[in-house]
Amino acid sequence: MDGTGLIKASELQDVLLQRRMNVSGQEINDIIAQMDYHGNKMINYSEFLAATIDIRNFLTDSRLKAVFHQFDTDSSGKITKENIYLAMQKLGREVPMEEIETIIAKHDQTGDGCLSFDEFKNIFFDGKELEE
Repeated sequence: MDGTGLIKASELQDVLLQRRMNVSGQEINDIIAQMDYHGNKMINYSEFLAATIDIRNFLTDSRLKAVFHQFDTDSSGKITKENIYLAMQKLGREVPMEEIETIIAKHDQTGDGCLSFDEFKNIFFDGKELEE
């Protein structure tokens, strides 16, 4: 609501009240806690998307590869922090480099500073196989 790209507890509660959904402050805090990947007591764009769709029913391996290629802006077969930054800019989103570095660091299993397709897939599925 304030244009930061983050959903605060008060904003979520305001929207739910506008929709005539009476939710307690504790329930709002519980919702935020379940969705809050970064632990900042707010929901960012990625956290919101992950929580609002059932990814397992939406993403097949081929669809996930298509998403991977959208982020692999230099067609290197790996996603770098610069790739993510450029891809998000194309989507009209300014994502702080610190947030991108956190994502890479958390999911880069090989320590090469970028994400392979398998590492990217593990963000969503923890290595579980997808249906075609």
